[in-house]
Amino acid sequence: MKASDFLISVQRDFLGTPWVRQVLDTDRVAALRSGPLEDVPDLEAAQAIVRFVCAELEAFGTSGGENVDDEGSEELLRCLKAVLRRHGIDFNPPFRSHGGFRRYWIEKGMDGGGGYAKRRGYLAELFDPIRARLDELEVASERLEGLRGVDGTLKNIVFASTGYKPEIIMSEMIDGAIEIVEHADTCLVYNRPLTDAGLTWGELVDWWREQNNMADADDRTVALSLHERLKRSLGSEAERYLFYAFVSRYAEPDAMSQPALLPQVYVHFDPLTERQRQFLKKPRRLARERMDFLLLLPGGVRIVIEVDGKHHYAREVPKGSDNWEVAADLYSEMVAEDRALRLKGYEVFRFGGKEILAARENLAFIRQFFLDLEARFWCE
Repeated sequence: MKASDFLISVQRDFLGTPWVRQVLDTDRVAALRSGPLEDVPDLEAAQAIVRFVCAELEAFGTSGGENVDDEGSEELLRCLKAVLRRHGIDFNPPFRSHGGFRRYWIEKGMDGGGGYAKRRGYLAELFDPIRARLDELEVASERLEGLRGVDGTLKNIVFASTGYKPEIIMSEMIDGAIEIVEHADTCLVYNRPLTDAGLTWGELVDWWREQNNMADADDRTVALSLHERLKRSLGSEAERYLFYAFVSRYAEPDAMSQPALLPQVYVHFDPLTERQRQFLKKPRRLARERMDFLLLLPGGVRIVIEVDGKHHYAREVPKGSDNWEVAADLYSEMVAEDRALRLKGYEVFRFGGKEILAARENLAFIRQFFLDLEARFWCE
């Protein structure tokens, strides 16, 4: 597909006759910058707009004949940067428009003899790695088609729960819209549409920037702020070690393309707390409300990671003592819920809290698990 097929429109006169001149569809460009288009797969859109922007810059820098003016080129570059970020690709050219590109090539001495060839060479150096990366993502996406994914679109991801349980109501029953009417500050709600890449750390960082009015902050500052908020939701020492073992990946050069590890994610929701059910003498309805961790990967692959403490398979008796007895009913509830999730397409992996704490001085086995998981599910 060509970007001109969905970002450029043909002007028509009052009789409906097409003019020779084509114009940038700024509404479509703005929509694509904000999120995936409904009628164009996001990876396909990324590949198309890369080709289009590169051709526009080459035309402007050589023989002319570009389709957009300086203002339009600025909008396209902003859009391209956002689209690539959704796929974990950083794009930060040293100019923001056609005019900025001209100033850059003059500054770098690409305006003398052989200037056209120098500008073409520079654009190849700028865009060829991006094209190669998008090709890799396309191959990976095709490979993932053979993996089992979860059907359906996520409406809301409620995660990183701390403190009081949020009070949630269905504000629109038909489309599944929810509204948190109390204790909204105790959880996070990610409500952007997922892209072909699942949910990357870069996308989550961008969302956090918007949620907290941090437009002028750099990525590192925003990422550290988000990291601190996520850590506060971790429910046990073992969870904290597992989280640390994974997020050490965010220090690597490709951090923004890594999947986001979401802690304490609501998979079911009971409007009543356990204490309220006991007081009202109502039976327990849900065996599990939250996942310890969730990874949303390309191809609709969703990985659930659970860290099991004694309370998953034993019950403390008497209350307040340090004596525990095996509880077959708790174990049965747990494995039944695992089966239900697997039948829906989720992959479920469990760690024993004891095995994590026993290896707290060396978390290599957890890091190796994530490397193996990467090779199985999202390796290029």
